[in-house]
Amino acid sequence: MRITNNKGVALAITLLVIIVLITLGGLFVLRAVNEKNISDHQQMAAKAFYIAEAGINLGIDKLDTLINTNMLTTVNALNPQVLSNKAQTAVSNADGITFLIDTVKVGGAAQLTLVGTNAEYNVGTTAFGSGNYQYKITISEKSDPAVVPPGPDKWKLEYYYAISSTGSSSSETKRVLLTGDFTVEVQRDNFAKYALFTDHHGTPSGGTVWFTDKTNFAGPLHTNERYSFAFNPSGTFDGAVTQQLSTARFYNNGNPFLTNASANGTLDVPVFNVSYTRSVAEIVLSSSVQKQDLIDQARGGDTTPGNGIFVANNGTALTGGIYVNGNATVSLGVDGNGDAAYTITEGTTTKIVTVKRASNQTSVETVGVSTTTYGGLPDGVDDVGTIIYVNGAVNSLSGTVQKDTEVTVSSENDIIITNNINYQEYTPAVGTPGTAGYVPPNADGKTNLLGIVAWGGNVRVGTSAPNNISMHGIVMARNGIFTVDNYTSTTVGPRGTATLLGGAITQFYGAFGLFNGSTSTQIAGYGRNFVYDSRTLLGKAPPYFPSMRAFIAFTNDLTDKLIWQNR
Repeated sequence: MRITNNKGVALAITLLVIIVLITLGGLFVLRAVNEKNISDHQQMAAKAFYIAEAGINLGIDKLDTLINTNMLTTVNALNPQVLSNKAQTAVSNADGITFLIDTVKVGGAAQLTLVGTNAEYNVGTTAFGSGNYQYKITISEKSDPAVVPPGPDKWKLEYYYAISSTGSSSSETKRVLLTGDFTVEVQRDNFAKYALFTDHHGTPSGGTVWFTDKTNFAGPLHTNERYSFAFNPSGTFDGAVTQQLSTARFYNNGNPFLTNASANGTLDVPVFNVSYTRSVAEIVLSSSVQKQDLIDQARGGDTTPGNGIFVANNGTALTGGIYVNGNATVSLGVDGNGDAAYTITEGTTTKIVTVKRASNQTSVETVGVSTTTYGGLPDGVDDVGTIIYVNGAVNSLSGTVQKDTEVTVSSENDIIITNNINYQEYTPAVGTPGTAGYVPPNADGKTNLLGIVAWGGNVRVGTSAPNNISMHGIVMARNGIFTVDNYTSTTVGPRGTATLLGGAITQFYGAFGLFNGSTSTQIAGYGRNFVYDSRTLLGKAPPYFPSMRAFIAFTNDLTDKLIWQNR
């Protein structure tokens, strides 16, 4: 008899199935765990990458702030001539990195650090969500700094930048690198370049001042209002003439009217030998070098109270310029040794300040008392050029500007010109102003340069000034006019021509003379012959002379090339 028992086989099969199921379940769990680990790893890696990318974006924003805010603010606050010197040094030394470090500042503190030949800005580990980032901005020179033609008042500095950012999330770390380039342009512009600039082209009382055949300008003119023309010719203009308003005023035989034209038929016909453009943008008569800066440059830290003539010094060397508290007379001169000599009187005290450039010394003689010699020159704190500031009025200004001297005479109140003021070196005029063949004076290629700045008053040609007066220098009446005393006096009669080699920058337009309304004949005062100093068109200006805002233009090419590297 055969006995059959299947229970053992069934048990074996059951155990085998269980083992297979357990194995498959284990493999499933293991796969699930692995997939979760991979998913977590990918998620952390993605987070690290996006955090690193966020660091890059913050780096871009920071670079924009460093250049377009911090640098711009620093440059606008700098004395324009100091800025010019920095830019010129960058060109001369082929070193744009030092310029960058010197001008990218906040509250006077440099934001960039010199590392080798590059400038760097670092941000350390910073929390961001569930991770953190850190980034570094590295700036290097793309090319040597250069003067932009025609120069020298505009400079271009080109740079490369690289922003590297590292992002971390849990144990994952990713790195992103952004590279590109940008260009910084620095430009200094100065009111000194105008033969005539007026904010309001009329008298302070609202009266009209006419251009007539006794008016001659060689150089650029601008007004933020309109010009007024009388007779044929209504003045001769050998430079570009611009005005903000669209219409000009014409005398029209005593019946003035306004029109958008450059002449009134054959009655009132100005002669524009270059151009006459209306409806141009306003040029704000403001200064990046404020009055206080000129005072500080002159005082050089000296705090001596009371009236007097102060030449800032530390006992052995000069530390500033020349500061006068009180009304003064100032005579510019050249002594027997060819040195610049300034004779200044305040009250009963007269001092003669002699500047010996060859030996880098300055002697200060208190007339009738003593003489002291100091090291250095009265060129202000920033050593830009000689500065004389009178905290009062200059009741008399005249003389000769020594050939190697750049000087600015500035005052709180009026400045009265009582005699000729000439450069020691210049090329005299040939012929008569306004006539064929006339060649105006010039100082091309010469060093001597004068600035005359009245902050709260007027610059006036006094009654004792000679006929056919000659004045060399750039004149600014920041809140007043450049005018002639008693210009309406028919008793005195016509005084010839006032020739200015330089320019006049004023709030209002001051009258120089009086003409007959029917015949245009000059009956009192001076005719104008304003000749611009062509050196100013190339960025030349008297020391510490008020200027338009220096500015920086920055090209925002901050996304040129994106590169990322993972690790």
